[in-house]
Amino acid sequence: MHWLFGDQLGPHFLTPGEEGPGPETPLLMIEARSVFRRRRFHRAKAHLVLSAMRHRAAEPGDRVTYVRADTYRQGLARTARGRPVGVHHPTSHAALRLVRALPQVTVGPARGFLVPMTGFAAWADGHGGKRLRQEDFYRWVRRGHGLLMDGEQPAAGRWNLDHDNREPPPREAASLQVGRPYRPREDDIDEEVRHDLDRWERDGDVSFVGRDGPRLFPATRTEGLRALRRFVEHRLATFGPYEDAMLAADPVMSHSLLSSSLNLGLLDPVECVERAERAWREGRAPLNSVEGFVRQIAGWREYVWQLYWYFGEGYRRSNALGHTAPLPDWWNRLDADAVRANCLRTVLAQVRDTGWTHHIPRLRCSAVTRSSGAGTPPPSRTGSTAASWTATTGPCSPTSSACPSTPTAAG
Repeated sequence: MHWLFGDQLGPHFLTPGEEGPGPETPLLMIEARSVFRRRRFHRAKAHLVLSAMRHRAAEPGDRVTYVRADTYRQGLARTARGRPVGVHHPTSHAALRLVRALPQVTVGPARGFLVPMTGFAAWADGHGGKRLRQEDFYRWVRRGHGLLMDGEQPAAGRWNLDHDNREPPPREAASLQVGRPYRPREDDIDEEVRHDLDRWERDGDVSFVGRDGPRLFPATRTEGLRALRRFVEHRLATFGPYEDAMLAADPVMSHSLLSSSLNLGLLDPVECVERAERAWREGRAPLNSVEGFVRQIAGWREYVWQLYWYFGEGYRRSNALGHTAPLPDWWNRLDADAVRANCLRTVLAQVRDTGWTHHIPRLRCSAVTRSSGAGTPPPSRTGSTAASWTATTGPCSPTSSACPSTPTAAG
């Protein structure tokens, strides 16, 4: 029997090799309600995860046993009954501790990323564990996978086209004039998920933050492929120039909206970057847009994942900047109406309403707030916190009419 976690839903988690399951191996999926009790989920995220899991279990064929239990341990005990179970390396230290503590479970290598953990460790150890720059890693991945390469050299002789990808939005534009992103249609499974989440919250079993609404992101492999195709064919060409810009009335701009499909395992990062490169080589998208997209997946996504495992469990608690102040209550509630700074209020409302915002609002608005304590100025305060508030007034001030573009590369 092979156990699929809720972020291992695509076919690349079932291909033979590297301790993968055979073509006839029974599959197990466990919907553990305790996951939603450990931390407060955004309502839209909870819906998407459960919808994706239940859609996967409902696919034709009878290989999948879908178990609804209070905990993973209970679901496994009820179904496996001591039989050997295989599982691919999970995506968190907590989940890895769990599966390693279960005597009948064998943990295989991770999938869903371009570089094996052992490969990254060898690369990092070769640098003595120091100066692990994302740019160096990104070029190493490009060479290793032949991405945007012409022989031994990068396509067009340039590794990094960030300089071409820092355009502000068109003047006076409320939105970019690009094709709309793919949006799925809900079905009976989504209706069942919404009913269950309503009931769990009404019974006081779990509590969510953020607003419910129509599902915005793919929950099946088919939907994920449609979203990828829509992006490559209609939105990739304009992604690069405006990838680091913001528009208050156009939160998605030309972004791919594929992160949830990658993180649920519906899409393989290999197919995403290869399709983008093919679009460039066939003359359907400019190199700066394709390189910017490839960098987000083969560079940043891969790099952050690998560092999480390379530095171990203490990495996420390292707090190099020494910040200890608690987040304000309005932040934890996603209460955008309590915030005066326009940029932050806009971003917080987007997250509250959809559970999503692109990388620049996360980095330039929300992350600055988390590190500075900005958002609503205190009635009277001096010192560093007041200085932090002053630093965020300007374009994010209460009188600003829109979020400005941010011409600072995020990778």
